[in-house]
Amino acid sequence: MAQPRTFYFLFSLAIIGIMALPVGIANLILGFIYHDSPCIQCWAERQSMVYIALAGLFIVRYGIKPKYLAILILITAGGLYQSFYHMGNHALEDVGQGFALSILGLHTQFWAEFVFWMVALILGGLLLFAPDFSLLSQEGGLYLYGQRLPYRKLSRANLWAFAIFSVVVFSNMVQAFISTGPFPYLGHGDPIRFSWRLHENIWSTANWKHMGFPRLLSKRVVDAPILANDKHNWDRHYQNAPLVINKHLILLESKPSTLPFNAPISDLNFLATKEPPTPPSDPLQPLTSSPSSLTLAMPANPLGNTQEADGCAPTLKPAPFSFSPDTFAGNNAMLKNTFLISTQKEGLYIVNQDLNKVLVHLVLDKDYSVSVENFVGANMVGNVIRLMGANKSSVDVAYNPQAKNNFPNFLQGAHHFDEIGRNRLRTSRASTYYVLSARSDGTYTYMLTVPNKRYKQLILIGMLDQDLGLSFERVVQTSSNNPLKEGRSLSEFYISGLAFYQERLFALSKAYNALLVINPLDGQIIDAYGLPDAINNPSALAFVGGQLIITGYENNKDIFYYLDISNLSLTLPPLEKPTLKAPTLQTHGC
Repeated sequence: MAQPRTFYFLFSLAIIGIMALPVGIANLILGFIYHDSPCIQCWAERQSMVYIALAGLFIVRYGIKPKYLAILILITAGGLYQSFYHMGNHALEDVGQGFALSILGLHTQFWAEFVFWMVALILGGLLLFAPDFSLLSQEGGLYLYGQRLPYRKLSRANLWAFAIFSVVVFSNMVQAFISTGPFPYLGHGDPIRFSWRLHENIWSTANWKHMGFPRLLSKRVVDAPILANDKHNWDRHYQNAPLVINKHLILLESKPSTLPFNAPISDLNFLATKEPPTPPSDPLQPLTSSPSSLTLAMPANPLGNTQEADGCAPTLKPAPFSFSPDTFAGNNAMLKNTFLISTQKEGLYIVNQDLNKVLVHLVLDKDYSVSVENFVGANMVGNVIRLMGANKSSVDVAYNPQAKNNFPNFLQGAHHFDEIGRNRLRTSRASTYYVLSARSDGTYTYMLTVPNKRYKQLILIGMLDQDLGLSFERVVQTSSNNPLKEGRSLSEFYISGLAFYQERLFALSKAYNALLVINPLDGQIIDAYGLPDAINNPSALAFVGGQLIITGYENNKDIFYYLDISNLSLTLPPLEKPTLKAPTLQTHGC
């Protein structure tokens, strides 16, 4: 680009391009012909494009100066933020979903992001090949009485840029006035189609209530779950629970743990070779169509989809593993009648039946590939061990005493385990919640959400073990057997552990020392038990040989509590129709 005049000519073409293409097409074609009406964020993005063109006109008129370039860059950065924020509201929708008109299958919020990136690229290209700034500042200078004037002589291309800018801006002002109205009216979140008849348009001030300083953190950034070693004063009296609880279990004994864990226990799962005899006093009534009785056609290797990392790049080669339904085959014979114990800091410990000896253990390197934060569940899925994190990400590992040094995967245990793969569970209703529990029945892995300051529902999540995909999400409901107290909510419970026993889910709540019995088929609480207030900070549970073992954490030590379950009632109450309140319908605009 030898001539400064060429630089200003290309700059004028760029101004004409942004005004005629995105701004002009959106206004004249989409607006006046197809009756598309911008939402409040669309108007903001369109205004930013106009401001970019205006900054360019200052450069064309007064010559290139650092302050004009700075303004142009700052406006572009603001436009990128606006369009990214706008596009982020719709980024995770299903195929075909979106907002407003689409161009080439992509909605206008995507094209705004594209335009601002093109501005950055074109500006960078013009400056990369631009002549020396001293030449640019002198080009086209006008003189009066021997004094150089502060503005340039405009070429024909420069004048066209000014003319097109003026026409398109005026046309947008007409559309904005008709569809949005004068101050104090402003844009809509869900605009109606454009009409030339003023009485068919709606002028609204509703969006003023949403104005204010931006949040430091978005709605998807929630507080971390309360772990066992976090300082929190839990109410340990089940009589104060939000549910009416008329039954309780009796504590037999408690034993402090002597095992060398790297962090507090987060899950306890006993791997029995066969189902132990059941001690309940009432006859067992099986649930209709129990999920554990469902038979699914298992592919040759249903874990194959986890053999590649779900991170920035695939693994170099797939892991040489295949799924086997025989849990204790091969190397896993060592796992018979042992406990899988997971810890908060991504540790897995295989412990003997007497809970006094660690047979083998691992500590996962959590931060690479898919991040698996704070183990909350350890389950056998066929012949592999699936470890679930509080962020609903999981990792599959296999015990292998002949393993080579798997340094990339483990901080400890690299010579005893192989990592098969990692997975992220993507949820919808529960996407803004953490979980502190995960238990598999052989077909599904169940999880229960814990509340945070922003979101309060208790949601039962079901992940299909076969393909690690979301199977269902159910808002947990109460029954007449254990009704809610007036003015109370299930969100007051804080579920830290799950057990699957006799086709029912048993959910352990840190808050109020409660044990909730949940029907996994519909997410309804069918029974509830109080736990002794001597149990402090309960975090995990397992049914073993006619007893219930609950782990607690006190004075920096894990404690095993043994409870009698002879009075555990497994009689299924009559089916009840869920009493769901009608939802408050909300629009999902920009």
